[in-house]
Amino acid sequence: MQVTVEKPEQGLEHKMTVTFPSADLNSSVEKRLNEIRRSVKMDGFRPGKVPLNVVKKRHGAQVNQEVMGEALQKAFYDAVDQESLNVAGMPMFDELNDKDGSVTFTARFEVYPQIALPEFSAIKVDTIVAEVTDTDVEEMITRLREQRAAWKPSSSAAKKANKGEQVIIDFVGKIDGDVFEGGSAENVPLELGSGRMIPGFEDGIIGMKKGETKTIEVTFPENYHADSLKGKSAAFDVTVHSVSAKVLPEIDEEFVHAFGIDDGKEETLRQEIKDSMVKELSRAVENHNRTEVLNALEEIVDVEIPKSLINQEVKGLMDRAVKNLQQQGVNPQEVNIEASHFEVEAKKRVKLGLILGDIIKANKLHASDEEINTFISEQASSYEDPKEVIQWYAQNPGAMHEIRSIIVESQVAQRILNEATVKQVTKSFKDVINPAA
Repeated sequence: MQVTVEKPEQGLEHKMTVTFPSADLNSSVEKRLNEIRRSVKMDGFRPGKVPLNVVKKRHGAQVNQEVMGEALQKAFYDAVDQESLNVAGMPMFDELNDKDGSVTFTARFEVYPQIALPEFSAIKVDTIVAEVTDTDVEEMITRLREQRAAWKPSSSAAKKANKGEQVIIDFVGKIDGDVFEGGSAENVPLELGSGRMIPGFEDGIIGMKKGETKTIEVTFPENYHADSLKGKSAAFDVTVHSVSAKVLPEIDEEFVHAFGIDDGKEETLRQEIKDSMVKELSRAVENHNRTEVLNALEEIVDVEIPKSLINQEVKGLMDRAVKNLQQQGVNPQEVNIEASHFEVEAKKRVKLGLILGDIIKANKLHASDEEINTFISEQASSYEDPKEVIQWYAQNPGAMHEIRSIIVESQVAQRILNEATVKQVTKSFKDVINPAA
């Protein structure tokens, strides 16, 4: 096999010309046609007795194409190994010639870039530290009580509705004086301030009393789901039937037992809640800091990215977006999904992947079985049946691969943090778990 490689002065795309003997191709074609002959069915012939020239006439072109394609792939990758090239993505084959007992073709392809890894000491990164306080635990318990709260109607007709209270209402919506479809309902429970209704509707009810009727004027948002109502002004005649305050349950044995605490003690519940919050916070802080470190790494390294890898990543992101829409019951054809929407993210992901790959290789990093098992056990401990979660991971290679990636990325991040210039920022549990948009 003869191989000639043309390397570019700039860029990653190479051109390679390969010549190899075609003698084996003819025998491969004959062999495959004979295999087809044994199973092909044709009127007038018994199975396996169709003449070879007839089989060749019907299937010869397809078989030739298949055998040639396989031969080109094999010759290409044999040549790649011979020349010690690190190919990125799939090659493009050009100028195929099959004559005089040999096959010659050219292939265009990109190679992986050479990356100059930075000194980790040159990296500057802000990390966060946080802890779970007694106030955080108290707020969590209040949230749990609110989830089990009951609504107690006011006995006073003079009681005015306030934010955080529930009203039972009838409403009739009109546009230009005409009632519109879907704009009316009766005996609707509505917690004021919940944001369930369009902007201005709930605010208009605040201050109303039981038995009161009022017209509230609002404007539908431009992004409203119903096209016929987008941006339209509407008037709603609203009647309030009752005003109710939220009554939180006491933290008694019944309340504690509802969370699976066998001894029914409040202090046991508080400790379990705190333990769970500490685990959640620890995961969130670790994820945040790892992401910040990797982002800082990506920013200071200059890498020429193979276009073929970007295109592959864009396709993967698009496929994932389509799948997510389908799972939400949305028809992807109704949503404008274009490759350009994913290019920035794809470039960043590919670039970071290339950098991490070189760091992992240079430092011989890997996720041990012990680290994987510890990670899975920690994740599983948050569920009611940890054994079921552990078994699920064992049966899902994709999930296991993701865990390995997280562990190795964490190893890279820790090595960088050991040498980088790090500024620690203290944040609250709430700011870490529910960051402001």
